[in-house]
Amino acid sequence: MIWLVDYTHYVQDIDPGLVQCKTDYFRIKSWKRYQVIGPTSPPRSRVYALGLLRIATILDRNHIPVRYMHYYMLREILQSGREELPETIAFSCVCPTVPGCAEMAGEIRKVSPGTRLILGGVHVNLNAEETARRYPVFDLMAVGYEKEAAEKIAGAPLEDVREIYADFGLLPFPLSSYAVNTFTGAGCPFQCSYCADGFAPRFRASWDGQLGMMKQLLPERTLIHFFDSVLGYSREGMHRVCEVVRETGHNFILSCDMRADMLTPGLVRDLRKAGFAELRLGVESGDQSLLDRNKRTLAVDRFAGIMRMIRDNSDIYITLYSITGLPGTTAHSQQITLEYFDLLLQEHLADEIKNTLYVPYPMKGIDYAARGIRILTDDWSKYDRQSFPVFETKEMNAAELWELYLHTAREINKSWLKGCGFADYDSIPVLEGYYTEYIKENYQVT
Repeated sequence: MIWLVDYTHYVQDIDPGLVQCKTDYFRIKSWKRYQVIGPTSPPRSRVYALGLLRIATILDRNHIPVRYMHYYMLREILQSGREELPETIAFSCVCPTVPGCAEMAGEIRKVSPGTRLILGGVHVNLNAEETARRYPVFDLMAVGYEKEAAEKIAGAPLEDVREIYADFGLLPFPLSSYAVNTFTGAGCPFQCSYCADGFAPRFRASWDGQLGMMKQLLPERTLIHFFDSVLGYSREGMHRVCEVVRETGHNFILSCDMRADMLTPGLVRDLRKAGFAELRLGVESGDQSLLDRNKRTLAVDRFAGIMRMIRDNSDIYITLYSITGLPGTTAHSQQITLEYFDLLLQEHLADEIKNTLYVPYPMKGIDYAARGIRILTDDWSKYDRQSFPVFETKEMNAAELWELYLHTAREINKSWLKGCGFADYDSIPVLEGYYTEYIKENYQVT
């Protein structure tokens, strides 16, 4: 028996100042999305790791007994002592959860010394050697994707199964109880210096993101997000995805991550016909020199024009991704960004802007010092986009970066509030069950 333990989702520590920013943000978000997209099935906070579910599916189709569970479920099993532990336990982690996985592995080792302990996931694929050195409690780092990772966990060759990509029946709860994320394939043709997606291998999952199967499992107007770095990998692939997704006859509310410079009027129309109600575009900064330094190829002066093109060709909800603290950031460069964001929100070219803090992800072969970054701690549990910075730059120390991050969040909220026509946050109607629960379920005040 193999237990696969998902520890990719976790409750974040968050300081009181950021709690207020988040509360204001989700209140506006709830109202704005309801106006543009309309009613949906209530959004969920519980998530699953699709890569780990794919591994579970491969093992199951090869007749290997497997059980997929979440970290807190294993914690309860260990505390109660009700079940005998299996021959193999494999954890899927992200950077901030690596220490937690190692701590639990140590507890397992004490009560079941013969259990084989494995660690895998995105973090391991990017930084396996250092992770193994720091945490020798694990017997193996499951480097690889798909079948390669499954074979390492199984300790034996496996048949490559493709009749079904991921079996949602292996999840411990019904799919309708999760925030549903899917993808059509992995890999990114771009290599922005702040993103690890360009280092991942390219492979195809399913053109429809398994929507055809999800139709039998989810209520209509469920929110489903495609997290491909580039949907379909190319413009040709995007049109193919739209065609196949449309043919499923789904009635979901779809969103996807997208490169703005990949979009054309025809593709925007195809995305809308396929049921995509939201596009999430990376803008990162309004300061062109900062984007150039971080190898972001899309020019700021083209971005607003692309967004106008989206508006001219659809009623799609536009969300922008922004990052505070990229190498080279200064108070002046961030002011340029905030003025740019204010323009986009006031002119209704953007419906929403998600701002996060830059994190210098620990990857093998990356010389952050050469990028003007000094790492302040090697405690990976703090490598989180909502936590106090684990680094400083030549331009700003960690405290200054944190204050800039909070200032940016407040200013974006103010611009958004004004753009929506409200004088203050108390004027916004509260829509119970829409996003406001994220505060309670995803953050704890420190």
